[in-house]
Amino acid sequence: MTPHDPKQATLAYLDGLFGPGAGEKHCRFLEGIENDALRATLHRYHAIEGDTRLISVEENYLLGMLVLCATRSYGTATMFAKTLMHLGVPRARILEAVHRLEMWVGGVAAVEAALLIQRAIKEYETRGLASMAAWFPGEPSEEQSR
Repeated sequence: MTPHDPKQATLAYLDGLFGPGAGEKHCRFLEGIENDALRATLHRYHAIEGDTRLISVEENYLLGMLVLCATRSYGTATMFAKTLMHLGVPRARILEAVHRLEMWVGGVAAVEAALLIQRAIKEYETRGLASMAAWFPGEPSEEQSR
């Protein structure tokens, strides 16, 4: 089951996925969202993602990546591809799923998505979790605190 406090859900879910401290770092990223309701929405989404009774974490991220590509939300789609790599999903499976977008969004859009996802995979293969630093900012610097 998922925690009732949405922020606690984010902390628990991301610590479990990426290791201790990842949840707190991601919460710092989410603090950049000035609208409280939108920030709370993303915390609630983490609670949903943490419920793996019927859909696995891998299936959730694969499905999410494809929907994001289909809606041309490539920034988050590429982060989802990196998450899939982190979870051990083979690059061939990720790229095959993107290839199948062709049936639903057309060839040109699928090629655009494929090129961006391929680049994201290469970034992850080269830099690992460091390639996802935008989602996991370190401690706020003194300048950022002002």
